[in-house]
Amino acid sequence: MEIYESNISKELISENYNYRFNKQTGLFLRWGQVENEDPDFSEFGPEILDLEISVGRCRGNCPFCYKRNGSNLPTRNMSFEKFKVIFHSLPRTLTQIAFGITDIDAHPDLLEIFRYTREQGIIPNFTTNGFGVDAKFAMQVSEVCGAVAVSVIDREVTYNAVKAFCDTGMEQVNIHYLLSEETIDGAFRTIQDIASDGRLAGVNAIVFLNYKPKGRGRNHFTPLRSIEPVKKIITHALLHKVGFGFDSCSAPMYYKSIEGTPLESTKTFVEACEAGLFSFYGNVDGEFYPCSFIEGEAGWEIGERGDDFVEDVWKSTRMESWRKSLLNSSNCNCKFSPDCRSCPVFDSITPCKAHGVIPLPVVRCISPAYRLEEGEL
Repeated sequence: MEIYESNISKELISENYNYRFNKQTGLFLRWGQVENEDPDFSEFGPEILDLEISVGRCRGNCPFCYKRNGSNLPTRNMSFEKFKVIFHSLPRTLTQIAFGITDIDAHPDLLEIFRYTREQGIIPNFTTNGFGVDAKFAMQVSEVCGAVAVSVIDREVTYNAVKAFCDTGMEQVNIHYLLSEETIDGAFRTIQDIASDGRLAGVNAIVFLNYKPKGRGRNHFTPLRSIEPVKKIITHALLHKVGFGFDSCSAPMYYKSIEGTPLESTKTFVEACEAGLFSFYGNVDGEFYPCSFIEGEAGWEIGERGDDFVEDVWKSTRMESWRKSLLNSSNCNCKFSPDCRSCPVFDSITPCKAHGVIPLPVVRCISPAYRLEEGEL
């Protein structure tokens, strides 16, 4: 394996696994022995790391928070020193770190961690609830981060935060929207807002996150039971000329939704679940899991640790078993089946596996912070 790196790009070359990453635009290309071959996983370590550096206090109080963060909780942070120890244990394959944070002022060293990461040649990114974001913070972020996303929680807070980031000239400012049976109508409204609200004029895309029944949202929200809403949301975004995307958990639904349409050509840009294949997650305690949603699930009550990250963590027995399960998880009935991977843990998030419909009960969510009316978030 050889790695070639500059301030602009990073390139890894080996016999069976290769990539090229543009640090300025975020463009990432991966191939195997030949250009049209997709490797199953990176044997040398993750390309992207999701790293939690704060947990607990969060003004978002999201009723669907899978971490159960909330405004009345104490904050627990990963120290700057511990972060540096973990950072320097990671393999050189790494290109980006997506930081898991709570409130932007919960971690006293948040910006310093971002700056340090960038100085070391790795691009930092993060998602925020939008609370507390002002012009000064947005400018500080724009100087070091490649991308930022703002979750739709309180619309005024969200949209004002988006404007603050866009006003700095950042080109990769996204909106994150959780998609479930209860929030479908709000997805259409958010698309319309992006097309009409001047504060959102600089948004790169709205990214839909597939709801997983975990944490505070369990028994209050419902994973999508059909791919029909996904088709309608895509059509609505195209109609309003709004950029859109989905998380990798949604890949099976997206594949099925574009089958037989002009959008089939976009399958080249779809990355099905890459947890433990090309990406990884580390929590605030420095334990590692295939992804943040797997933490605490059966068999993953505790994460992986080790002195040698690649050999002890990335290639551990549990991780090898996970990869085998994930790479053999697709049983979809569509032409994209060979490229499709569905979650081995949260089976209910892939309705396309059940020929379009999964019979789950519809529930309503009523919380102190939120009241869903007529399906609107």
